[in-house]
Amino acid sequence: MELDRGRPIAAFAAGAATLVVELTLLRYVPGEIRVLGYFTNFVLFAAFLGIGVGILLARRGVGATVSRLAPVAFAVVVCGVLAGELLHVAPTADEFLFLQYQTARAQVSLYGFLTVSFVLLAVGFLPLGHVVGRTLEGDGPLVRYVWNIAGSIGGIALFTTVSTLGAHPVVWILLSGALSCIGVADASWWWRASALAAVLVATIAGFTATSGSVWSPYQKITTAPLLVHPDLGVVTEWRLRTLDSRERARLRAIPEGEGFVIRVNEDSYQFPADLSDAAVARRPGLKALRVQYDTAFRVRRRAGRVLVLGAGAGNDVAAALRAGATRVDAVEIDPEILRLGARHPERPYSDRRVRAIVDDGRAWLARTTERYDTIVYALIDSHVLASQRTNVRLDSFVFTQESFVLARRRLRPRGIVVVSHALGEDRFVRRMRATLAAAFGRPPFLVSSVIPHPIGIVYASGTSVPAGAAVESGADPLTDDWPFVYLRERSVPSDYLATIVLVLLVTAVTLTALRWLRTPGAPAPIRRVASVRPLFFALGAGFLLLETRGLAVLGVLVGNTWQNASVVFVGVLVMALVGTGVAARIRPTHAGITTHAAFVFLFVALAVCWMVPVATLVGLPWWLAVTLAAPMIALPVLASGVVYALELQREGDADAALGSNLIGALAGGLAEYASMLVGMRALIVLAAAFYLLAWVAVVVRRRARPATPAPAEASIV
Repeated sequence: MELDRGRPIAAFAAGAATLVVELTLLRYVPGEIRVLGYFTNFVLFAAFLGIGVGILLARRGVGATVSRLAPVAFAVVVCGVLAGELLHVAPTADEFLFLQYQTARAQVSLYGFLTVSFVLLAVGFLPLGHVVGRTLEGDGPLVRYVWNIAGSIGGIALFTTVSTLGAHPVVWILLSGALSCIGVADASWWWRASALAAVLVATIAGFTATSGSVWSPYQKITTAPLLVHPDLGVVTEWRLRTLDSRERARLRAIPEGEGFVIRVNEDSYQFPADLSDAAVARRPGLKALRVQYDTAFRVRRRAGRVLVLGAGAGNDVAAALRAGATRVDAVEIDPEILRLGARHPERPYSDRRVRAIVDDGRAWLARTTERYDTIVYALIDSHVLASQRTNVRLDSFVFTQESFVLARRRLRPRGIVVVSHALGEDRFVRRMRATLAAAFGRPPFLVSSVIPHPIGIVYASGTSVPAGAAVESGADPLTDDWPFVYLRERSVPSDYLATIVLVLLVTAVTLTALRWLRTPGAPAPIRRVASVRPLFFALGAGFLLLETRGLAVLGVLVGNTWQNASVVFVGVLVMALVGTGVAARIRPTHAGITTHAAFVFLFVALAVCWMVPVATLVGLPWWLAVTLAAPMIALPVLASGVVYALELQREGDADAALGSNLIGALAGGLAEYASMLVGMRALIVLAAAFYLLAWVAVVVRRRARPATPAPAEASIV
């Protein structure tokens, strides 16, 4: 396949390859290197920078050698992930943002590790960006851009299909490695042999790193023996490091048929175990674990009809059955963890009274018409983000005031809601009490103050339980607009601020170096045009914020599932494609006025989004809420797509425009961290600010360079 000024199908193939590789690394890297899973958009930032710079390098006249290094670069990243697993990343002294307890590793500082990781990832994406840049060069920029978007949609569809089929990461890596070989499509046999060797190395490295693990759509999952101490009970790996040799000698690994540990991203997460009366009598060390799951059902004499949110591998479900539940709806978002529930020693999911449901807990509350006597929020402590394109975690919208209101509406008369959480800091307890009080109209009863809980805090709300102590002043409830369960206060944590500065510095140095790069033999005009275009930069930033906003809205209305995230990614690209189709039908003489009209429409759509907050849709039937929310998500993206396409026609450089757009998307991702301070709704204002800058850039450019008649575009179809 000829890449340089080749057929538009090359742009399709490059777009598809880039998205598959990007999505592979977005899932694989944070799963293997846990600390990166807590830094929102980190891998995505590196992808945007690397791909954007690669596209701009193609404008410099840099030869095809860079493109041909794509398989090698991919292999280096995968091998780098394998090497990163040998390191222990030390938390900073002032923040506790992540857990990393394994000690048999070389210790490195957080910021040094982040710097090296960011540079390595960006360099890994750069050759693919160069491939994309080469396919976008030439006449007919709008046609090439459309084929690139279509390829991106195809790449997302391909990766989503592979994920739906439950493919192991080795399959993702092999597929991504093969697609990265597009850079050697027009190369000699030597380059092709090198690419094949690189793909083989990457596949072997991926197999080594993931051997013995199962990957769900959300996280890496492994199992391990359950260690029990006769006095200390179940011992996790972080507790193990505190025991002396004498106490370690008293540990016993119970047979797998009686219990095991589920680990997520190399950390103990759940402990499916036989907690029946006979088993606890035989193994007293399990008593505390049983208390942990029985507490919710000691608040109410009769469990009745039970809903368990975050049912996991089945301990809460087994406890409900022991408490005499007549029916149990068990909701778990992760299908792989639910499958592991089939190995639970008490076999709770095999009981005819139990219905297992794979869904987001918040989404189930919004859609179901069932009513329950007992609703249990299990220990839903998320270890991962909902997506690498948003800074909310999987459980963020489950613990908000609006979510608890939905739960209250699903209660039968005298029904109760029981909420458990392992995080026991005073500031968190105050916030959770304030949230439940706002949802139920009175303070919750602190169950764990009466029935000691071994690892966390338990609250109960409902008309049949006594009200708790008054909520302390100054404790703000969690809401859908500010759902950040794990933050201490409304602020951007210092570790995140440092990461933002780090990304900005690396990006600034890279773009400065690119601006002064001189390519031997390249014509002077080419050397001058490989800089970031302010208009497309601002459009990219606004576009990323709109996409993030769309993810948040769907997370509230239909759940933080990976399928919904895929729908958003494809949806915004389809809207960009439709916008391009609209722009292609505009006569060149009408392009200027149409651009301004599109901006007006865009700001009107953003104003509507601001005036109709998501909270007003939460109480509606879920299908109606989604119907109303869909156009509010789609129409601003459509207007943005029209502006982009019209200005691309006028500019004529699809590669420079897309490169600048991706660098701008990086800026939009950094701006998204501000939601931790001002809330998710403020993303609309941030997007509007970037789009205003884009509008100013259009006005300035048109005054500086009056439009000249553009050549007719080839048909997009």
